[in-house]
Amino acid sequence: MTIARGRLDLHFAELLRTHETVAVFAAAGSGKTVQAQLCAADQGWPLAWLTVDQGDRSPSRLLFYLAEALRSVRPGTPSVAETPDLRISIDEVAAMLAEGVPDEPLLLVVDDAEHLVGAEESLEALGVFLDYLPPSIRTVILGREDLDGPIGRMMLQGRIARVGGSDLALEIDETTELLAAHGQGTHDPASLTATTNGWIAAVAFDVVPGLNPHGGPDALAAYLNREVLARLPEAEQDFLLRTSVLASVSARSAVELCGDQGYALWKSLAARHLPATQVDRSLVYHPRFRQFLREELHARMPDELPDLLRRRAGLLVDGHLYEEAVEVYLQADEPDAAADAADHAVTGLCTRADWPTLLRWFEALGPERIRSRPSLQGAQIRVLYGVRRIPEAQALIRRLHEQGALTAVAEADPGVVAFFGYALQWHPADALELMGNYRGDYRSVAVRYELEAVAGRTPVPPPAGIAWTDSERIFSWGLLVQGRLGQLLRLLPAEEDWPPRSFYRTPHPLLALIWQGRLDRARELLDEVPEAVRSGSHTDLWFFHEAWLLWAEGRPKEALDAAEAAVEHSRRTQFGWEPCFGVVVGRLQLALGAIDDARMTLADAISNSAASGNRAYVEWGQTFQGLAFLLADMPTDAVRVLRSATRGMQAAGRDLMLPVAAAYLAEAEARCGDPEAARAAAALAFETAEGMDSLFVLRQALADVPDVLRRQIERHPTDERWRGLVGRPASERRDPAPTRVSSRPMIVEVRTHGPNPDLVVDGSPRGSRRTKVLELAAYLALHPEGVERNRLQERLFPDGDPRRGGNYFRQVVHKLRQATGVSLTRSAQGLVRWPDEVHVDCTDLRFERLTAEAAELEGEERLSRLEATLALVEGVYLPDSDLEWAEQRRHELEVLIVEAALEAARLAFRLGHTQRARAAATFAIDRDPFCEAAYCVRMQVEAQLGSSHAVLAEYHRLTEALSELGVAPAPSTRELMQTLRG
Repeated sequence: MTIARGRLDLHFAELLRTHETVAVFAAAGSGKTVQAQLCAADQGWPLAWLTVDQGDRSPSRLLFYLAEALRSVRPGTPSVAETPDLRISIDEVAAMLAEGVPDEPLLLVVDDAEHLVGAEESLEALGVFLDYLPPSIRTVILGREDLDGPIGRMMLQGRIARVGGSDLALEIDETTELLAAHGQGTHDPASLTATTNGWIAAVAFDVVPGLNPHGGPDALAAYLNREVLARLPEAEQDFLLRTSVLASVSARSAVELCGDQGYALWKSLAARHLPATQVDRSLVYHPRFRQFLREELHARMPDELPDLLRRRAGLLVDGHLYEEAVEVYLQADEPDAAADAADHAVTGLCTRADWPTLLRWFEALGPERIRSRPSLQGAQIRVLYGVRRIPEAQALIRRLHEQGALTAVAEADPGVVAFFGYALQWHPADALELMGNYRGDYRSVAVRYELEAVAGRTPVPPPAGIAWTDSERIFSWGLLVQGRLGQLLRLLPAEEDWPPRSFYRTPHPLLALIWQGRLDRARELLDEVPEAVRSGSHTDLWFFHEAWLLWAEGRPKEALDAAEAAVEHSRRTQFGWEPCFGVVVGRLQLALGAIDDARMTLADAISNSAASGNRAYVEWGQTFQGLAFLLADMPTDAVRVLRSATRGMQAAGRDLMLPVAAAYLAEAEARCGDPEAARAAAALAFETAEGMDSLFVLRQALADVPDVLRRQIERHPTDERWRGLVGRPASERRDPAPTRVSSRPMIVEVRTHGPNPDLVVDGSPRGSRRTKVLELAAYLALHPEGVERNRLQERLFPDGDPRRGGNYFRQVVHKLRQATGVSLTRSAQGLVRWPDEVHVDCTDLRFERLTAEAAELEGEERLSRLEATLALVEGVYLPDSDLEWAEQRRHELEVLIVEAALEAARLAFRLGHTQRARAAATFAIDRDPFCEAAYCVRMQVEAQLGSSHAVLAEYHRLTEALSELGVAPAPSTRELMQTLRG
């Protein structure tokens, strides 16, 4: 039985209007769940509901069931099982899932969240998920205990509203209504409310006799034991205790746990007045009642508990709930049965990359049980690679292959064949030979293509007709190495779908944009990737791409920092990509003039890549090694390594670096006295670059060897192709702004004053309630020339952990882009600012402009302008911000506002507008209660109106206000008062 609670409905509605998430933490029986249901019904929102259990302490499982809950209401929500690339991080999955939820009104409830207490990874994933949900989604978190981690931090920041037990407690009128609904109208509601502290469960369960005041849950437990359990026949007591191991008790499960008499007992108890409900022909105990029964079961029947757990696990197996069954079998110390259930469950866990749960299972099951089950061995290979224990994965794969056991593993799990290649990709010859013995699925096709593209001696065509989904990253790397830029760019959103609704997850097409000189578009895409993704399982690859983009933007020092970070991260996580990333480090060292350092770096990269058989990275290293030899005036050595590089690239169809290597070779051949070879190399450089539509990279290479371009122009004076490489040719264009068809600049207004600050785009309010987004927008409006990124981050998060500051900053930038459709830009000097094509205005800046304009006017016109200006600044500047710069700006503005109001009051009085003078003086006093000059104007107004008593009253108000400061009005003010009173 439920009752409507209008008071709480209004409270929840207001919190959900101003916050995207509300957390409700209160004891069992406080009415959390019912109130969330009533709130959704009251607001008319579709409702998605997830009840958390112990299994959801696994972050991937939590996200999987979050997705399923949302999909039940919004079918367009992506399934976690469909998220690209099985090897991505949990935070990355959380961000992608949230971004994929349709931006339509919806209430998501996460119930029983107390199960997540202490589950740090799950709480981090939940925090990221909440950060990237569309603005129209509202979330309510229900739990018996406060959550820490990101949820706790977001509450401290005011981003999540909190509701506690005192908010949910019944008031007397609500107790009266609930008693009547339960047929208990004879009780005194005032006394009961006081006795129970308004605890709903005490009223709903008729807990009145003997309840200790303020006893809380312990009092309820005592009552349940005395007034419910002890009054039942012993058989029914045993039934309740045994079935408390179940979340819901069906007739079949009652028989399974309690024998032949189970059905009769089930029917008998279903008819009794118990703290339980009937749901889908099953008996569901109230959470607090079930908790009490579980505690009694442990106390009274400890010896029976293992058998009850085994029977419960059997029921779960019969219902194909294998994952839950594994957990229960492990609780019951039945590892063999747990291994059998795990045999069925691992597919789902591998699909959602739930590596922590699998590692825990494997440790509990032991090596013998894993060895006897091929599907578990396949999952073990996936786990070891997924957690970057790559040497262990390699050793396991090789051992199983030598033992002849890998065939059964591949037959049980064809998808694991791709992981053979993932784990052995730095030994491509071994990987290809081993994979050739086993039949995998489409993922293995993508892996073979990438390995052959990187390590082969002859061209390999990309496989066609396959939707790559979770293998897109490795497949696209093969396209990149081969210089198939057009195919890579087709992986990006089409122009008519620009800008993309969500960030782009596969980084390699960004290099295609860079190779074509489309740096604006590449920067736009890279900057919108959330920190949760960039700091995920492929952090080193994102550093690698950032390094190339910074180099192309003419920022070699920052690029070198990013490249070295990629090497360090790969080394630390044993990813194995150090030789490839080392090539970029060497190239950037050359750009900075560190030739000796570059030669050592490149020699190591070439040696390591050659030893492992990764020919592509050998060729890349030789390309820049050749440049190092040229810079050191060693052309013969340059010719040697550059000829080797270009021959290998041509033979294998690896075109990405071929224009660069051929341009350097043209210079080396010319210096060695072979003009024909030089011409042929230059022609190869141009033809390859033109074929890839990457003249930008050719120009970058020619900047290192400018004599090549000069000679080609001299040899072919009428060939506009070479001449077009001078300066900035049309082929290297700035990307259009596909989101706007009008030439009129976009206008973004930051409303900084009043109770509801907001962002307004082209006259349309965006309902942006995030204080940090408004702070960012307002601060950049104050600094139109731009702000250095680290300084901007510090100004927004002065007390934040510097290691996570970048994460928070990216999230705020992302939310600003969501709210306005505008991506911030970075100047050539690295300053973050609003883009040139966007006109940004702020309430405070407009106030200052209009005040200055008013100073140029006179009389009535000046007064009207001042009054209009004051109307802009009702309320204070960014009222919810406590940042130091915002408080300083607020103080500066208040001084200006009071001065403007005082000027308007005096001018109005001189012009004979007594009421307007009084209004302006009152405005000034409201902003500054100690503004003595404004009180003087009001005294003059009252004297003008002929009220000497009102003059004295104003003077007394001033005296009272100033007394708070321990001062008295100035003598001149007292003289004015006496003069005005006659």
